[in-house]
Amino acid sequence: MTIATIMTTNVTRISPEDDFRKAQEILDSAPFHHLLVEQAGVLVGIVSDRDLMSKIASYIDNNPGNAFNKLQSSISVADIMTTQMLVIDRDTPIDAASILLLANNISCLPIVNADYVIEGIVTWKDLLKYYVYH
Repeated sequence: MTIATIMTTNVTRISPEDDFRKAQEILDSAPFHHLLVEQAGVLVGIVSDRDLMSKIASYIDNNPGNAFNKLQSSISVADIMTTQMLVIDRDTPIDAASILLLANNISCLPIVNADYVIEGIVTWKDLLKYYVYH
């Protein structure tokens, strides 16, 4: 069975030019933990809620007493996104995607076509649901 059968296709996307606050607002109100970063119609990065928390922690450590909210609009998604990503295509076997997540200690895989156009995403929760219910 391929990843196409369990992937999420309705993916929330964000631009590298968007600011930290926009990414934080989306992730704070959403039931998911990853945003795919798209520019000119192709995947260029990924931002997780952990990336946001890491940036906040780093700022607080280096700027004690200063309010982080003043800096939020000056930090762009490009400043915090991961650009070195593992990606898969919709024909990847579910077992292979599971191995990639485990072997690389990551929590999601973007699904793209040959031109890096985003087609979906699969997370460790999607895979767990598959293994538990099938």
